[in-house]
Amino acid sequence: MASVGENRYGKEGVRLVRVRRSPHNGNTFDEWTVRVLLEGDFITSYTEGDNSKVLPTDTIKNTVYYIAQRTRTTSIEDYAKELVNYLLEHHSQISNVQVKIERKAWSNIIKSNKTRHLTAFTETSNEVQTTSVSRSRHGAFSILSGLKDLKVMKTANSNFTNFYKDSLTTLAEATDRLMGTSIQAKWTYEDASSSIDFDKTREQIRGLMLDMFAEHHSESVQHTLHAIGQHIFAHVQSIHKIHLTMPNIHCIPVDLTRFGEQNKNEIFMPIDDPHGYIQCAMNRSSSSSKGNLKSKL
Repeated sequence: MASVGENRYGKEGVRLVRVRRSPHNGNTFDEWTVRVLLEGDFITSYTEGDNSKVLPTDTIKNTVYYIAQRTRTTSIEDYAKELVNYLLEHHSQISNVQVKIERKAWSNIIKSNKTRHLTAFTETSNEVQTTSVSRSRHGAFSILSGLKDLKVMKTANSNFTNFYKDSLTTLAEATDRLMGTSIQAKWTYEDASSSIDFDKTREQIRGLMLDMFAEHHSESVQHTLHAIGQHIFAHVQSIHKIHLTMPNIHCIPVDLTRFGEQNKNEIFMPIDDPHGYIQCAMNRSSSSSKGNLKSKL
């Protein structure tokens, strides 16, 4: 006899474009992908084929668009909170809702005369803003926000020396290497029920990451990752945990001696795989020298 354990269902991949129109300030353009997952009193739908409490996933999709039309919020976090609240308030059989949103990077086109076009936009990068917002019926909001695919490269002040070596080690030490990565960052808010400017906070964290990545004299990806986390905690008080993933995207110096040329550390071959993969979770309550570090070089 099988018993039903933890279960949830919902709608994945709900794509949404939202335009807010203003004749004076210009339009805004957002492109989101939304996932909604529900938990609740749905066991009989599994055990007895009873769908009387099952909110159709097509209805969930329609609710995503309905709330997008009604809301006046701009951040994906505030929109997700409204969507969660609506589903809990209107459907008593639902006990918990999780909404995950990914937002693509679009911005107004800047014309050749340096002015912003009010109604035309360009996708500025592959970077994606993310959030995961959840709440149980009688609980508080949990908000895990972040960004991913933030591609960065530094061409100086990056070393990798004095590493552990065994009989299979062939990697040479490097005192002036290229360091490229695609940053994925996720952070948890200390008090998700308080009034937070989520867009401003994300932009601040993004700027702090870029500042530290550019200026840090790196001894490894781990070293720079930790410095970025410390820098964020020093300037952003509303978050209490941050998880950073920074793959080491390699650029291999090309041997030009066979062509009668000397490579002056200027010509490289980029490779996607295999690559190093470094992750670290840092908590505000931890000392600056600690972190839950897992790495592969």
